[in-house]
Amino acid sequence: MLQKETKERIQSLYREAIKALDLRPRYGQRVMIAEIAKALGAIHEGEKDERDNDAGIAVVEAGTGTGKTLAYLIASLPVAIERERKLLVSTATVALQEQILDKDLPALKKHLSLPFNFALAKGRGRYLCLAKLDKALQQLSGILSTVDLFEQTPEEQDRELYEKMLVKYGSGDWDGDRDRWDDEIEHKQWSHLTATHRECSNRRCPHFQNCAFYKARSAMEDADVIVANHDLVLADLSLGGGAILPAPEKTIYVFDEGHHLADKALNHFRLEFGVRSTRQWLKQLEKVIEQFIADAGMPVGLMHSLQEMPANLQALSQSASLVWPLVMDLMQDKDRQRFEFGVLPESLRELLQTMKAPLQPVVHCLDKMSDMLQK
Repeated sequence: MLQKETKERIQSLYREAIKALDLRPRYGQRVMIAEIAKALGAIHEGEKDERDNDAGIAVVEAGTGTGKTLAYLIASLPVAIERERKLLVSTATVALQEQILDKDLPALKKHLSLPFNFALAKGRGRYLCLAKLDKALQQLSGILSTVDLFEQTPEEQDRELYEKMLVKYGSGDWDGDRDRWDDEIEHKQWSHLTATHRECSNRRCPHFQNCAFYKARSAMEDADVIVANHDLVLADLSLGGGAILPAPEKTIYVFDEGHHLADKALNHFRLEFGVRSTRQWLKQLEKVIEQFIADAGMPVGLMHSLQEMPANLQALSQSASLVWPLVMDLMQDKDRQRFEFGVLPESLRELLQTMKAPLQPVVHCLDKMSDMLQK
């Protein structure tokens, strides 16, 4: 249960907000605040500062004009600050995100007696990577050294843009956020300037101290409220949590526009397996490997893996051919088969596990081949 002082604090902040913002108190809004506060109070925290139960989840549906944003901020923020948690507000649309960032949070920060800071969280792909910018400029210099001096090429235009970015970022006039650049940046241009999670070398990067993404992430550490979107939250959770956003055990989550969450969660966590297309790909891969060895010879570092590849590909293809009849048997006359809590039938689970053994060396070999070809 929430302490009496916390309840009184929430009630006091609600009265402050209603008065300062000249709003009319709504019954539904008060019920929502009470339900959220009750849910947060049901979380029991152990000695290790971790939840020891599944309580603390509230689902609220309310019509337009109820004042949902104000309700969940007033109910959650005092609890988050008291428990030294981050309050993460996640939206499905840019419009709502902008409303919360540009209108709701600034208004509350200005008028409430509870001091707090807030920040916007974005994915790595929205920030400039200095290492990639440096590489792009070097490549363009090489290309342009062979171009007619008086010819204005697309590469020349790119170099002008990239050099301007370097100057503005170095002087502090730009923070490396794509959305804060003065003009719209084409996807083709920006794709050369941003790094994926896999490409980022983190602290090993010579530009780490000046990295736009990690500077933005540092600003999040000082924020009490972080605004993000469902895709970013789910991407962070798929990486184990705490990779981009604060660690889940240190966070209170608010999923605004929660009706979008199920579809987005499926997009992030589902695995798709096209039986026919996979078998075709396996056959094609076997031919490609044979052709590669005929043209390039057997690379010494891959000799063992490549020799085992045909047997592994055949084993995979054989197992894949058994998936379809097994699934059809499970489906019977139904259009769709749902597995409760995502638990697969033992027969299907065993078949997929059987495919794992030959698949791992195939993937490992392809990764090594890709690295060698890039070098």
